[in-house]
Amino acid sequence: MDETIYVIGHKNPDTDSICAAISYAHLKQAQGSKKVLPARAGSINLQTEFVLDFFGVCAPKFLPDVVAKVNQAMTAKVISCQKKTSLKEILRIMEEKNVRMIPLINKENHYHGMVSLFDIAHEFRKEANPKTCRKIFTSIEHINKALGGKLLYGYKTDETFEGEYLVGAMEKDSFVKTMSSLKSHNCLLITGDRTEIQKAAIKSKIRALIVSGGLCVDKQIEQLAETYNVNLIISPYDTATTVGLVRLSTPAYKIAQRYDGYLYMDEHLENARLKILKSYNRGLAVLDETQRLMGIITMADLLRFPKTKLIMVDHNEISQAVDGIEEAEILEVIDHHRLGNLQTIHPILFINQPVGSTCTLVAGFFFEQNIKLDTKTAGLLASGIISDTLNLKSPTATSVDKQMLDKLNRTAKLNLSDYANKMLSAGVSIVGRSLEEIIINDFKEYEQDKINLGVGQIEVIGFSEFEKLKIKLIDKIKEIKHVRGYNFAALLVTDISTSKSLLIFDGTSNLTNRLGYPILEPHLAELKGILSRKKQLLPHLLSIFKEN
Repeated sequence: MDETIYVIGHKNPDTDSICAAISYAHLKQAQGSKKVLPARAGSINLQTEFVLDFFGVCAPKFLPDVVAKVNQAMTAKVISCQKKTSLKEILRIMEEKNVRMIPLINKENHYHGMVSLFDIAHEFRKEANPKTCRKIFTSIEHINKALGGKLLYGYKTDETFEGEYLVGAMEKDSFVKTMSSLKSHNCLLITGDRTEIQKAAIKSKIRALIVSGGLCVDKQIEQLAETYNVNLIISPYDTATTVGLVRLSTPAYKIAQRYDGYLYMDEHLENARLKILKSYNRGLAVLDETQRLMGIITMADLLRFPKTKLIMVDHNEISQAVDGIEEAEILEVIDHHRLGNLQTIHPILFINQPVGSTCTLVAGFFFEQNIKLDTKTAGLLASGIISDTLNLKSPTATSVDKQMLDKLNRTAKLNLSDYANKMLSAGVSIVGRSLEEIIINDFKEYEQDKINLGVGQIEVIGFSEFEKLKIKLIDKIKEIKHVRGYNFAALLVTDISTSKSLLIFDGTSNLTNRLGYPILEPHLAELKGILSRKKQLLPHLLSIFKEN
């Protein structure tokens, strides 16, 4: 059972999100929680890549979603049997291993069906019907193996057939009369040392003669069986026991549930739950893409399966969280944004403070709890603060951010001015990047009074590169708004060298007409002095949309 706790930031993670996740996981590990690991919900951007390379730190594990999958809950060490295994052997394994269902496979491990105690019980309900109680599907090979018998003469022993069995407990004349009404070529006779009945049965060309009690047979009977190609088996058991074992010689595939369904390893667990509930055995086989058996999953597995445990950093809105967050167990939230729509079943640790960076909060935890910072972690935390506050020039920057940055640098020992310039410049070029990447790289979704909006932000040095792509970016924003069903979509293009931004936008006219910024041309507005999406642009947008 996976007990890992993941510290994870928002989709389209920025430097603050990644550095906060790595550093907070490090803090938790230092506190003794060894199974806390950093994770990310999207690709690393160029600026964050620069930071990680600079400090020699690996990117966190990528979690595309936290939707529970079948392969996480299934029992992988599954007991299986070859499809031709007899019901006797199946029952023995069930008793020995204390299982109630066994998947059947072929020699290549391809799934053939599921056999359970219910299936076997259903098969033996025929015993209560006089018309079907003597019917049997088997082979001579299966019968002899089930009996642990001695095959004195064999003919087409591996051929399966559907027939009937008789017990030779009557006089010869009565037996001959009974045989005349049956299709003798698929009949089995189980009898003791009744020589005359044995001869009559062989001459009627039955499929097999089974002599019970471990009794010897005359040479004449052996010769007669060979002459008429009648299988001759000596059973070491009495007649009643022999009958029972012959009934259990049926190969398991004959009664297996082949059409009850199965699951694939990457199927969502919630969808699997419905299939399992509808299944005959309340359990299904789990296969890979080549139909090979990989495991089995039952209702008991679903009840035991724990949710993925998460600590959210740098966000608290469901729309910005990793896919499948609704199925996860949220343990903590460490953030510096507006309160979103997050709900949890149980009380959790929720820290949200109006500072410029989540890394500021995480750094504070280290200092408050006197946990020693190594150079790399101090550098990552400093980088998160520099990134989210534009090296303390953003309106979001606070005195707390400056204080923490100074304290961190006592350990990181960076030339802050030089490092900040290099780091902020690392992610500003849009040349060679796709339109989708430019917009979605740092894109967040918001919801306000049933109005859905998405706003991306990208930092540049000068607008020359942007001007070349402006028309295409406007078209792309329109497409994203339409495809994702937003009421309003925008990209904030911020020139960090002049503290000026441009806004590409598209939305319904009742929203865009009230934007309140100088419109340079259709779908393009000028935002002088606007650097922060969080503190400057978003509050303005939400306020005018709320008035709508």
